[in-house]
Parts: sequence; structure tokens; C-alpha cells
Amino acid sequence: MEAKEIVINRVIQNMQDVLDVQQLNKLKLILTISLAKFLIEESKNEVVIYDESSDLAAYKQYFVSMKLRGLAQGTIELAMRTIDKFNRWAKKPYSDVTTQDIRLYIAQRDMVDHLSSATLDRERGAICRFFKWLFEEEYISRDPGRRVEKIKVEKRLKKAFTPVEIELMRNACIKPKQRVTLELLLSTGCRVTELTQLMMENYDQVHGSITVIGKGDKERVVFVNARSKVAIDNYLLLKPHEQGPIICGLKGPGTAMSANGIQKMIKEIAGRARVAKAHPHKFRRTSATLALKRGMSLNDVRRFLGHTSVDTTLQYIDTTGSDLKLEHEKYVA
Repeated sequence: MEAKEIVINRVIQNMQDVLDVQQLNKLKLILTISLAKFLIEESKNEVVIYDESSDLAAYKQYFVSMKLRGLAQGTIELAMRTIDKFNRWAKKPYSDVTTQDIRLYIAQRDMVDHLSSATLDRERGAICRFFKWLFEEEYISRDPGRRVEKIKVEKRLKKAFTPVEIELMRNACIKPKQRVTLELLLSTGCRVTELTQLMMENYDQVHGSITVIGKGDKERVVFVNARSKVAIDNYLLLKPHEQGPIICGLKGPGTAMSANGIQKMIKEIAGRARVAKAHPHKFRRTSATLALKRGMSLNDVRRFLGHTSVDTTLQYIDTTGSDLKLEHEKYVA
């Protein structure tokens, strides 16, 4: 790795907790342009405290690279936990890791830990992407993950909530906060992390719309239906505020709920309603399914969910009793 690149990487690492993704990318661009005309050499008289070619440096830089790509914090943390598990199991330098090491690790996770095929393939993908990045960034001389076989994942139809289940959960909400959370999940189709970031200052009460920043730092507009508006108004009577998250955290206005807090809330509501397999993401699938069944085009559902590809949107639709094939052919076939 060239000295200029090492300097740029070190600056970006040191600033990642201070700047957001757009600012980090802009800083990296400015540094790249500014240093282009300079020759940078490592001082031979300097005591080396931090080895920029070490595995630790590579690990840290991979974390930063995912952040620069605009990946969601949950996605980054899940990938790093998987890599951490593999590192603790392998106990060897990255340059010594072989294809067989990765295969053996996946086999152990399968036969000893009894993971599902979907989880196994997710872990395989996280590990292989990491080593591909190490190879492309010249931290290692070969890519041990290149020949690791993908794991066949059995496709199962993911169900949306039924109309009866939705009404049961509505009736099971005993606090305005629970009702506004449920109604916003249904109306906006937001991811749980996006829901925690819905801000009062971005809420257009006249037109019933809210601007939200989704995956990949992409901005989109989501919509509030009549039930959601009533739920928000009732909640604001209890927790009046004009700034900060619409749904407040435990410390009141100005604080946000955590994703885990919302997941726990939905589980409690579903428990009282005796609705099985309820979680926030299922509301997103339900919202997309209802929109399609009520006449929204597949491409508009894609935009509504904030997806880049219609193929991704198709994974969210409960196709039971619907002629999705005709819609699919309009945009994909």
C-alpha cells in the first residue's frame, strides 16, 4: 500500500466518529486530490508504534470502508461480529488463512452450532467479502474466499399479517405510544431503524408525509395515512414536542427509541393479541403487500420501500392469492 494511501486511511479512521458518511467521503476526495502532487515517504528514524500493514489496521480500515459505502450501522455491526467469530476460531494471520479454513468454519457452524442455511450463507458471505476486500486492497496476496461454495438457501414464502391479526394488535395497544408505533410501521413501511429516526421537523402534517434517510444514506418520502395521523396527534397530546424523533425514547422529547425497544414493544403487543411470529419487519412486508393488492404498481411499491431493484421488492410481497406474475412481467420480464 502506498504511503499516501496509508496517510489518507489513517486520517479517515481518526475522523469517522466526528464526521458523517458524506463528510468522510468528501474528506477522502479532498485528501486524495491535495496529496496527488506530493511525494510522501515514511521516516526511517521514527519509532513505529502502529503498523499500517498489520491485521489490526486492515480490520479497522474494512470497518471504515463499509461506513464510507453508506451501509446501515446494523449491517456493519453484524458483519464485524461474524468476522470476529471467524478470527477467534482461526487464530492465525489473515495472510495464512486458506480456503479450507473457511470451509471448515462453515462446516462447524452447520454441524455443531446447527445454524440455518440462510444464516450459514450470510456468514459465508460476510467472511468471503472481507477476504476479497483484503486481497483487492493488497493486504494479502491471494483471496481464500474466492473458491468457497455458496450455500443453497431454501426459499420459503414469507407471510404478511392478515387483516384480522392487524385488528387484533390494534385492539391490544394499551398506550398511545404503542398505537402510534404500530400505525406508523404499517403506514410508512419503514425499517425499524428508520422509524426511530422519523423527525417532527421532517413531518409535513398538511400533506401527511415524512422525509426519511434509508439504507445507503438515500432519502425518500414516506406517507402517513388517516389512522397514523390520528395516532400521532393523540400521542403528541401526551408528549407535546415540535423537534426531534416523533416517537420519544424513555427520557422523553428529544430522545429516540432504540430498535430493540420497538422490537420488544411489538412482541408485547402481539403477545396480548395472541398473534404469532410478530416483529417490526413483518409490518414492512405487510405494508408492501397491502399496497400492491390495493392497486399500487410493483415499481411504485419498490420506490415506497426504498429499494433499488424490483427483485428485492419481490422478496417482501406475500403472493398468496394474488397474480403477482403479471405485475412482475411489466417491470422485470
